[in-house]
Amino acid sequence: MTPGTVECSPEWPATGLKGGTPVYLYNRQLTIKPDSLRAGSAALVDAVSHLNANSSNQFALWQGLLGAPVGTFGASCRIDSYGDFTDEVARLYAEDEAYVDKVETMGTHMDGSATDSLWNIVHAVGEQGEVPNVCSVVRFKVIPAELKAGMAMAVEMVDFFHSIHGAPMTASMSMWGEASAIGIIGGYDSVQAFEEGSRAVQAEGSFFDRLEANAMGIPGSNMHGVMRRIV
Repeated sequence: MTPGTVECSPEWPATGLKGGTPVYLYNRQLTIKPDSLRAGSAALVDAVSHLNANSSNQFALWQGLLGAPVGTFGASCRIDSYGDFTDEVARLYAEDEAYVDKVETMGTHMDGSATDSLWNIVHAVGEQGEVPNVCSVVRFKVIPAELKAGMAMAVEMVDFFHSIHGAPMTASMSMWGEASAIGIIGGYDSVQAFEEGSRAVQAEGSFFDRLEANAMGIPGSNMHGVMRRIV
């Protein structure tokens, strides 16, 4: 997540709004080759830092801690317009040779191609202005007929989590990049704060009952991860 204010209607399916404007979370996930972790990580930081200093698109860079192969990183950017976002990316590739060189250098360390997705922030609770140091990410896919019910469940769980530990939370959906996918993201000051919040949720007593009552999702599509911000 990147800085910005998200003001959402409490009722689904009111799409994520900021003064009437949709708010999206663009995400790129990539993995560094095992024998390039040091050089690949440095190249990623270099490219993202250059991008933030020379572009209106502002990214956070995340290192995967749990839930993904070792060497997994994520770059995220909160945007109001995907069209404007892609125009700015095209400008950089056309005008900023230094950035293109950094991207090519970074590519030599990657294990396969990066994966991009665009998420519509549907519901948010808590202060969303600052980029958290750590985030928890839960994602799952549903069949299209279950999308509305799945999103309603995500909104309910976001409110529940926030009521227990007070951390900022968002519920989002993706129809592009990830088909019929639902995401729940929590932001924390530290890994310890995430751990304490998770324990508090489970100790409250109704967490597993809520999961059982709302069981859905395509088997094998669940992803539960923890990531630490490095830029």
